[in-house]
Amino acid sequence: MGVTRPLATWLLLAGLAAVFSGWRVFDGLPFLSYPLIVGGVALLLIITAWRFRALRNSDGDARSIAAIFAYGTLGCVIAVAGFLPGTDTGLEFLGFSFQEIGQNVRLKRIFTVASPILLGCSLLAVVAAQWALGKGGSAGALPVDALRARESSANALSLGLAGAALLLFGYVTTALDRTIDFSYFKTSQPGEAVREIVLSLEAPLQVALFFPAVHPVKEELLGYFQELARVTDRVVIEEYDRFAHPDAAADYGARRDGSVFLRVAERTEQIDFPVDLAYARDDLRVLDGLVQQVVLELARQRRYAYLTTGHGELNDPQGIVEEPDAEERRLESIRAGGDVPLEPEPPQQELRELLESLNYTVRDIGFRQGLGARIPDDAAMVIILAPQVHFHASEMNAIFEYLDRGGSLLVALEPDREFRFEEFRDRLGIDYDPAMTLDDEKHFSSVGRSTIADRRLIGTNRFSTHPSVSRAGRRAAGNADLMLIGPGRVSAAEDVEGLRTTMIINTYPTNYQDRNGNFEFDEDIEEQGVHAVAAAVEGPAGEVPGAGMRALVYADAELFTDDVLPFQLIQAAIVEDGIRWLGREEEFSGEVVSEADVPIVHTRAENVIWFYSIIWGAPLLVLGAGISVLYRRRRVREGDDS
Repeated sequence: MGVTRPLATWLLLAGLAAVFSGWRVFDGLPFLSYPLIVGGVALLLIITAWRFRALRNSDGDARSIAAIFAYGTLGCVIAVAGFLPGTDTGLEFLGFSFQEIGQNVRLKRIFTVASPILLGCSLLAVVAAQWALGKGGSAGALPVDALRARESSANALSLGLAGAALLLFGYVTTALDRTIDFSYFKTSQPGEAVREIVLSLEAPLQVALFFPAVHPVKEELLGYFQELARVTDRVVIEEYDRFAHPDAAADYGARRDGSVFLRVAERTEQIDFPVDLAYARDDLRVLDGLVQQVVLELARQRRYAYLTTGHGELNDPQGIVEEPDAEERRLESIRAGGDVPLEPEPPQQELRELLESLNYTVRDIGFRQGLGARIPDDAAMVIILAPQVHFHASEMNAIFEYLDRGGSLLVALEPDREFRFEEFRDRLGIDYDPAMTLDDEKHFSSVGRSTIADRRLIGTNRFSTHPSVSRAGRRAAGNADLMLIGPGRVSAAEDVEGLRTTMIINTYPTNYQDRNGNFEFDEDIEEQGVHAVAAAVEGPAGEVPGAGMRALVYADAELFTDDVLPFQLIQAAIVEDGIRWLGREEEFSGEVVSEADVPIVHTRAENVIWFYSIIWGAPLLVLGAGISVLYRRRRVREGDDS
């Protein structure tokens, strides 16, 4: 049967290859491109005539096979001809002329898309039919061969049409330039802290939004401020288009769309948002925190938080390295034409940003900045983060004198430091045991391979009702654990009187202090039990009536590091509530609503449960479902047999 011979199909492929090579590969070589194109087109026409001649001379099953090849080859020829109007040369050859460039582009685009689709579908059908015939061809098997060829060509045509649909879908999505975002998005609602601050303002809060009349970002912001106005009854909302209301724009100083102004009396603060909702989503998720920072600035003057330096603190790890000539050497290098070294980002950046968000200006204070003489009167609090060496006697006197004035002090401690907390014991009434607290079971797992050292990553949700941990206590009610990294232990010094001491964070009863550093529980020298890891201390009123000394002592300074602080909301809540209490703003302590995604952290025990649930639970569930279905089918069959 001549129709089954593959020679014509091979010649068809050769003709198409010749046309493509002449048109695309050797386009810059006329002496090669033109002969290849002309020869390829001639070969395609000859093969088409051959295929239709075979179609005319055949009948029955042979005719159905010949029809596939004839019409498939004709489709290839038409597709090749369709490439001609898709080029400027082809349009010029055909005599097409357009008054608008857009019409020219649209016509070329139609042929550029349609011709490859037609070529692909036609060629795939021909090749599939030829492949199917190559598997048969035995005597007397023509009906089977015809059926196989028809089904193979139909399947190939379906494949070609599916590819064309994908091609068109890709083109449409590119042309429309639209995206579908299935990620979670919700604008945060007014939190408790913002509501309390607004209620404490001396005058109603004016909110002016500068957006076009209809704008999706403005609608999200309006929802937040309208809810704040409803629950406080002290918010006045104004909507402006800066072009339609030039006087209002000049009054507030609005120079762009997307600006939100908050005003109390004569003080005005500004928040800017992207005008594209896709870019504004990140800010809208944490809108409550942004508003809180601004209304705090409107509620009171900016205050100062001082971080001690010069003792190897976390915020000044090089402070104990004495290099008296370092500055002179740096200046000498600059004079000699050397590069000016860039100022590094200050350590504890997350803590600094948190203080800034609470309307505190952060300043470093060391011996050279006056720590050895007197702490400034504008200090709302002094923060000491894990010093490595002792404070000078004059510095201690300055700190004690500051506490006598009713100052606020935060001390965070770390083990294995030369610094000894005994210097503060008699003044703060706190004993400190630096031995690390571990837990063999209830601990977090480090990223990567788990080791025995992970036992120092303990968790706890045991908080007192003290205002310095108010939000943490509410989060703990939802089974959120605070992660601590090998904390020490604090306790009240029984022989120090006149202070009110509260243990604000306690560990689980399964915790123990590792006395010999082997990361294992030894019954003979170690004891499991509840240990306090943070304490709040209040003293009698000093020089300022009603403003007695306040202090917070943490047995784990890792709470305040950049590696820990940003990754758990409960951690940030503890630090923030502690700062508010030290600043005597505990009435502003409340939830700051955030819809931002946060990482999920599991303890080791929880990881074990998840691991075995996935490894064994899921397969057992599938196996059980399969057994149930099989048993049900057998019962049905037995019922039918009976």
